[in-house]
Amino acid sequence: MEKKKKTILIIFILIIASIPIPIILILFPPNETVGERKAFIVCSANDFYRKDDEPGFNKGNDGKFNDDEINWERDPPSDGNIFQSLTPIPGPDGNNGILIFQSLINGVVNVDITYNWTKFYSIIKYAEYNMSAWVHFSSALGPPGVRLGLRWLNSTNDIVRTDWSSYRFDPLGIWILMNTTGIAYQSPTNEITQLILVLSIEGLMNAGDQIYFDDVNIEKTAPPPISSSPPTSIDSDGFPAQALQVYWTLKYHGYIDDNIFFMLYHTGDSTIDINALDGISNDLTNAIVDVENDNVNATRFKQELNISNSGSFASKLNSKDQLIIYMVDHGSNSILPDNNATFHFEADGSYISELEFYTLVKEISVKRMIINADFCYSGNFLNENQNIGNSWYDITNSILISSSSDNLSWYWRDNTNVDGFAGSWFFHQFWYKLNQSASIEEAFNYAMNYIPSGLTQPIGILQSPLIYDNMGINNTWSFNGPIYL
Repeated sequence: MEKKKKTILIIFILIIASIPIPIILILFPPNETVGERKAFIVCSANDFYRKDDEPGFNKGNDGKFNDDEINWERDPPSDGNIFQSLTPIPGPDGNNGILIFQSLINGVVNVDITYNWTKFYSIIKYAEYNMSAWVHFSSALGPPGVRLGLRWLNSTNDIVRTDWSSYRFDPLGIWILMNTTGIAYQSPTNEITQLILVLSIEGLMNAGDQIYFDDVNIEKTAPPPISSSPPTSIDSDGFPAQALQVYWTLKYHGYIDDNIFFMLYHTGDSTIDINALDGISNDLTNAIVDVENDNVNATRFKQELNISNSGSFASKLNSKDQLIIYMVDHGSNSILPDNNATFHFEADGSYISELEFYTLVKEISVKRMIINADFCYSGNFLNENQNIGNSWYDITNSILISSSSDNLSWYWRDNTNVDGFAGSWFFHQFWYKLNQSASIEEAFNYAMNYIPSGLTQPIGILQSPLIYDNMGINNTWSFNGPIYL
């Protein structure tokens, strides 16, 4: 009997020895996770502030360009290098009517077309204004390019500031959506009384080159998260639901509560329903939350991510551990003078800056880390300056993913929509695909190509999510290995 066992063992060894190493690795994949799998999840808001559009503008000729008469003006009015016209051809919405600028020269063009908002509509104090427009390039435009602006003036017609979008000059051959945001700040010494909308073209064009604009849209959020005035808000499932989706996905794949630090703001919401069709009516049930509601603030956030703070979450991390950081809430690029992005905390109106966050996480020593920034202007937040996409945090053992570039991110407030879920348009799909054992790369591409219900463009175009892989493992890192998430 003993001889038989030895014979079987020898045969097994010979068989294994004859198999090429790559096949052995497929049959017996190494577990790349050394140490423990840990996660830091923070949801710091559940209010979706009151949003109002301006149908008289957005659905009218000034926003749609569907008629020969508009209230936009040229600045400078006498620029003879570019021809402007309204043309009855289909725009991105399928309706006839677009605004066309055509260069008459080979050279530099610099022209604005402006709309005096306060000539027709009032300004809401402390409201955040979002201006969007669809833009199409017929051919290449030399940098800097096209941008949108919200220009704020005081009572003596002096410019207080202009909130510009990023420049775009890429000839994609398709309609692209651009937007910019600005807050109607009021100051006793420099009170804002006027708002001017700006469509700006600046760069090298060839004679005959054209740039099209259509569907200029204004949406107001009142008041914004940083306002000192009392918020008019709606408690909703969106942000908490997204954090809970991440939490339950980790739990399903073996993460233990001792290794998950969960900060969840859900004041007024004792029932959170991620998905209308999954048979679970309250996803808060049995969730282990470490910090809730009023205690979810910038002070506590920074304490827990500080490795020097004894007893904090970060102080207990081991150099062999693996770490997931997921953050969801409102973001802004209008608070700091340098326009770098901030992450907001609803409990006390506090925020954390990009520099504060980077200073904390760069000191964390783990084997590998993934950071998910799920809020407006999150691509800006994960970059060290405004050169978005080219100045990522230099954290060598990390993958950084943002829900947007330096622009707005979009969410379903609750699950009463055709998509059937509450939460982030991008990260809900990203974590849905991860849960199916897709790699980070596969999940990112899936979410980028997802088209939310009622829309015609994928998320990749609507809000421009970004990814940066400092380790080169985004195509092999997943809940199914070979590098285990």
